[in-house]
Amino acid sequence: SIGSCDGGRAKSNSAVNSMWSLWACGLAFLAPGRAAATAGGFDQFLDWLRDRGALLHTPLRVDVDQLTGLRGLLTVAAVNKDDVIFELPPALVLTSEVAQAGGIAWQQCSADPQAGVPLSPMHTSFALFILEQQAPGASWGPWVSMLPDNFAGFPLMYSDKELAGLQASPLRRVIQLDREAIASDHKLMIGKRPNLTLEQFQWARTAVKSRVFGLKSLSGGVLDSEVIAMVPLADFINHPPDGVAKPNVVPFYNASTGSFRLTAIGNIARGEGLYWDYGFQSNRHSLLRYGFASKARVGLTDMPFFFRLIDASSTVGISHNLKMDIVRSAEKAGTLTMESDGTVLHELKLALTGPTAEQLLGHVRFMVVHAKKSSMLQEYCGDTFCRPINLGNERLALKQLSSLLERHLASYGTSADEDKATIDSGKLGPGDGARWDTLLVRYGEKQVLRGFIRLLGALDTLMDLSPWSLAQIVSERWNNSGSNIHRYVQTNLTALVELEALRWAKRKVKEDRLRADRGAAAAQ
Repeated sequence: SIGSCDGGRAKSNSAVNSMWSLWACGLAFLAPGRAAATAGGFDQFLDWLRDRGALLHTPLRVDVDQLTGLRGLLTVAAVNKDDVIFELPPALVLTSEVAQAGGIAWQQCSADPQAGVPLSPMHTSFALFILEQQAPGASWGPWVSMLPDNFAGFPLMYSDKELAGLQASPLRRVIQLDREAIASDHKLMIGKRPNLTLEQFQWARTAVKSRVFGLKSLSGGVLDSEVIAMVPLADFINHPPDGVAKPNVVPFYNASTGSFRLTAIGNIARGEGLYWDYGFQSNRHSLLRYGFASKARVGLTDMPFFFRLIDASSTVGISHNLKMDIVRSAEKAGTLTMESDGTVLHELKLALTGPTAEQLLGHVRFMVVHAKKSSMLQEYCGDTFCRPINLGNERLALKQLSSLLERHLASYGTSADEDKATIDSGKLGPGDGARWDTLLVRYGEKQVLRGFIRLLGALDTLMDLSPWSLAQIVSERWNNSGSNIHRYVQTNLTALVELEALRWAKRKVKEDRLRADRGAAAAQ
């Protein structure tokens, strides 16, 4: 949850007239390119930082790093390990609260009871503040003037041809939803006053999304709750590209003083770029937020996954009607978010325990459960997320999930092997922008889909075992307590197999008694 690249590679709310008083005051938003072109240079920016209390211990410049091809912060002098490169006072840590309190547009909208609430209040308030700071003489103008003129490499700005590179990736739908959300917030902001263009708003929202910091993690967890901020100068530092550069600095936020510090974690030569690891765990997140993907992180892939929750239910019958009652109740309570066609969104990664995995499994259990009584559904599936019910339902649920994954995997335009061959061929690389990034994302998705399908197949065979045989297999092959997949087998699956065996034993005893009673009666 930290900063962003400084420009990347070198190569539904109803519309209301909520801004009337704002425009009447004569406030104008400038085009992003114009502000960047007419503002002072980096030296003036550094002077502005010093005037606001910044301590710049190491001379820096903004340029293209010849090693990586990225535009960012470069050292003008050598830096030793553990040296503090710069320190920024609280006055240079722009929190969302400061942006909202100091933003004219945001204050005007907040004061208007008819204005409505943006889908993303935090991002919108920051975006409006940045656009206001493009005005001549604005207090944060020297920093805003240094922001990139455009964010062409970000998915929000992708052309149809670039989006097509994702093939059947659910990320395409997420990008479209993101665009619609920004357009909705833009419409809400301008009302009937078209002075603020969608292009300007998209630029500002992307600047915010790619450059905000989560200060809680940077404070070492000292902060009780998350604080979102934008930090001039720190937001110019890049993530190290795969195999070319390594992290050489680390940020720290002092929760007691409110200051922000950047420290070297190794010796840095004169003219070398400054890099830190942004900490993202998947290419999906890094592409959406920072505008790039990493070959090294393909193995960490997670992905959004859409499917119709009620698709497997019959359209008539008691079970369907009972489940629809549960769905309507969950929607009304706000525990279920579902589109009008029954589509729900889940997070998919190679995991079977934990909040996201349990929600996914809970919904596929709900898809295949057949209940004759409302009490049974309420007991196991009160909010549509079913807890484990019995071995039969679990097996049907995992088969249903496997079917959904197989269907989606088959919908891509190329296979995972074909994508890997393209990656390994060297014909594409980071300098190819969207073509490379979308290739890495879709390849990672196919890998996680294939892996999940194989995993579900392996789990299915375990369900045929007796409790004693399963216990033996678990001790030999599924014994890693650090693996959430192994924990699912050790706990959930083992408990269901044992419960099924107990039920079978009870039925067997009952049948044997009935058989003995019939035999005795016949003998008489």
